[in-house]
Amino acid sequence: MLIMKFLLRGLFISLALTGFCVVAQDYPVKPIRIVVPYSPGGGTDTVARLMAQRLSSDLGQSVVVENKPGASANIGTEFVARSPADGYTILVTAPNFTTSEALYEKLSWRFEDFTPLIHLVRYANVLVASNESKISTVTDMVARYKAAPASMTFGTAGTGSNSHLAMELLKQRLAFSPEHVPYKGSGPLKTDLLGNHIPLGVDGLGGMIELIKTGQIRALAVLAPRRTPLWPEVPSLGDFGISDVDGNGWYGALVPAATPPAVQVKLHAAFASALANPQVRERLTSMGVEPVGGSSESFRTYLLGERRKWSGVIQSANIKPN
Repeated sequence: MLIMKFLLRGLFISLALTGFCVVAQDYPVKPIRIVVPYSPGGGTDTVARLMAQRLSSDLGQSVVVENKPGASANIGTEFVARSPADGYTILVTAPNFTTSEALYEKLSWRFEDFTPLIHLVRYANVLVASNESKISTVTDMVARYKAAPASMTFGTAGTGSNSHLAMELLKQRLAFSPEHVPYKGSGPLKTDLLGNHIPLGVDGLGGMIELIKTGQIRALAVLAPRRTPLWPEVPSLGDFGISDVDGNGWYGALVPAATPPAVQVKLHAAFASALANPQVRERLTSMGVEPVGGSSESFRTYLLGERRKWSGVIQSANIKPN
């Protein structure tokens, strides 16, 4: 009886391993869907479509991008969490993934519903000042605040956005408290900065760089310890002695948690190959995002760190979604 149990156990393991190998060899046998939980045309969507083109070529199947925006990216994220874990539905998302659990009391998905696949890109958030404010450095900004606290405000693309949380983290480190003015997107924020209706703003560097280059607004610092290699002339917080604030944003790919490991390996390899392509890298850097890549485990570690960091900021600043 004992021998029979060992034989059956061995047979089960052998069949399971064979099944994984067959899955890896056969996959994919039908079109793959990348779900982006944001509207078409944004940064996440653009990166996802660039990846889809390369994946389609490498995997020999069509890879389509579906936009499922709404509820601060939670609609599309939940859709992927509830999709079959077979490698045919992939989530390409952004920092909301690591902040929603702390922002929303009732959420229909959890971090554990997903397996991180690969860290696609990072991007810098930049603190800028309107020309009329006459603020030219981070040191100058703090001094101006101390002299007239009520006169200083800062704008972002929305409450709970990555740029908002990055500035809240900086506020906690510097112990100063300019009032937050949330806008409905980057466009209105830029309009008010150009019109000198608000002294400070925080947004992705890619969307601000032309205004900075043409002198229409001033770049005070990227909200990170080091300068971004994409535009090294813009100072970092590290240049002002602030080394413990990292407000970089990211885009990455994840799959439902029960996706077979062999399929995960194949997908990771396809994404990594896309990121290594010179034309893809050139297109990404032209958008103001920096290719990252790396292992699935390193991406998981990064996301867990982001989740802890932003949860602490949200709780300390008592941030509530609009």
